[in-house]
Amino acid sequence: MTETISWIHFGDLHISNEGEQNHLDFLQLIGDANRYMRGDIAFGLLPGDNADDAEADQYDVVKRAVSTCEFPVEAITGDHDKVGGSLALFEDCFPESLPRSFTRGRYHFVFLNSVAHWQPPQFGLGAQQMEWLREDLAAAHRRGEMITVFMHAYPSEHREASELAALFRARRVSLVEMGHTHYNELANDGRTIYAATRSTGQIEEGPVGFSVTTLDAGVISWKFKPLSEWPLVVIARPGDRRLIVDSSNPAQVVRGKVSVRARVWGERIEQVTMAIDGNPVQSLNAAGGCTWETHWDSARAQDGEHALSVTATGAGSQTGDSISILVNQRGDYTPPVRHALDYENAVGAWPDKHILGTQLGPNENGRHWPSRRERKYATR
Repeated sequence: MTETISWIHFGDLHISNEGEQNHLDFLQLIGDANRYMRGDIAFGLLPGDNADDAEADQYDVVKRAVSTCEFPVEAITGDHDKVGGSLALFEDCFPESLPRSFTRGRYHFVFLNSVAHWQPPQFGLGAQQMEWLREDLAAAHRRGEMITVFMHAYPSEHREASELAALFRARRVSLVEMGHTHYNELANDGRTIYAATRSTGQIEEGPVGFSVTTLDAGVISWKFKPLSEWPLVVIARPGDRRLIVDSSNPAQVVRGKVSVRARVWGERIEQVTMAIDGNPVQSLNAAGGCTWETHWDSARAQDGEHALSVTATGAGSQTGDSISILVNQRGDYTPPVRHALDYENAVGAWPDKHILGTQLGPNENGRHWPSRRERKYATR
């Protein structure tokens, strides 16, 4: 059974023409993933807005780029994929139908069509897709699987917002991943983590890159990786205090002897070590693939917040990851105040994860950003 699983998320491509910067960046991101991550990621995600004007020549550029991926690619729809009123060209480029789902080990993945009933600026799944979603999530919940949903925008930006909120709560959806915002953001409503990744094609904050998400023993970890920065280290377990959704899980509210696991992508990794509050503690051991692991007795640390860092050394360089863990041997946890709408629960700036907290992007609060073709025709 799969215990740890990771995937990469490229961010909205908005491809217009071959050879433009976003196309070249996408090709380089694919090349890096092929070189350093192949075999240790489950898939790459395209979260919608793949072709800026939904035109055939643009999808051809996307299709040829995707054909170079040495890992599976999953694609969903965005508003720019339906600029002309049809998804026919998207479906020709990505023939697997939406909605769809699959299960890997104890993890269930759901891919939705947010523009099935899109009435700008509001997204919509439609009655037929909602019925499919209810049945799919109910079956996964009965099997006790950890559920991740991929959709183009926050659930609250859909016509079915209240129904989605109730359904995700009832079926214990752990993670919703999105594009659309164009900026990196994590939100936590106390039950579900919402993760949005910076656009590849229309960047208004920070460098281009992709995000990496990992699920491990109920823990969700997320990190944005700028282009060409290798090696990459992601702490997979235990979880950061900002992403606690299940205080009964000792890998979230840390207590007792816990497994410390990290995923390290790069070449010739020689050593991986961990530190608590900057004090070196012990080494991690290679556990197969890109995973390194050790066990740590959290009773050595006082109850409260602590900085857990993992550093990898290899090929003459060092890099690492750092999170803030909450240790409490009784499992006590007082959650922060939560808000009604999903995006209102954003955790704010988190520089170590390349979340700037600026919310620079054209789509805050669900506003549709016109494609190049729409802007052209609007001036006529």
